[in-house]
Amino acid sequence: MRISFVSRPLAALTLAALLCGCTSRSQVFEGYADDQLWTAMVATARTPEYDDWKITENEVFVDETGRRVEIYRVLRRTLVSPYADARRETAEWRFQVALSADEGTPMIDFTARQAAVPAHVWTEADRYFAQMRTLLGPPATRASTAEAPPTESTAESTAEPTPEPTAEASNAPVEPAPAQTAPAIEPLPE
Repeated sequence: MRISFVSRPLAALTLAALLCGCTSRSQVFEGYADDQLWTAMVATARTPEYDDWKITENEVFVDETGRRVEIYRVLRRTLVSPYADARRETAEWRFQVALSADEGTPMIDFTARQAAVPAHVWTEADRYFAQMRTLLGPPATRASTAEAPPTESTAESTAEPTPEPTAEASNAPVEPAPAQTAPAIEPLPE
C-alpha cells in the first residue's frame, strides 16, 4: 500500500492527537467543605508558588457557577548543570481545575488543555494539589468537631486559680511555641 504525500501529514496529526490528548488527574479532599476547597482552588490559581521557575504570565478565569478555574501560565528558567552550558527553558500551561463531587466526596479534577507528556501534567497537578493542601491545613476530624469545648462556667469551676504574674516572671525568657509542620502529602492513585 502506498501512502500519498498529502495523507502523510494527516496521518501524523491524527496519531499525535490520539497519543497526546488532554490529560487529567483527580484527587479527593475528604474533611473539607466545598466553600473551603473553592477558596483554596482560586487562591492557588491566582498566586502559584514554584521553587525552580519564574512566572512571567498567569491569567486566571474563575467560573463561580460552574466551580471551575481556567488557567493560562507561562514559566521561564535558566537551567545550569555541571559540565554543560546554561540552557534557557520556557514552559506554557493551559489547564482547568474543577470542583466536583463523587458520591458526596469532594474531588478536584485537574485537566491539561494542551497536548503534553502525561507525566509532566501529573507533576504540575501534584504541585497544584500540594499547594492547595498547604493553604487548607489539616482537615477537621469528625471526632474533634463532635466534642464540644467546655463552657466558661464549667471551665471556671473546674480550673485551679492561677497566680498573678510578678515582675520577675515578666523578665523571664519566653519559650517559643512549637513550629507547625506541613500536612503530609498523600500518594495519588495511579
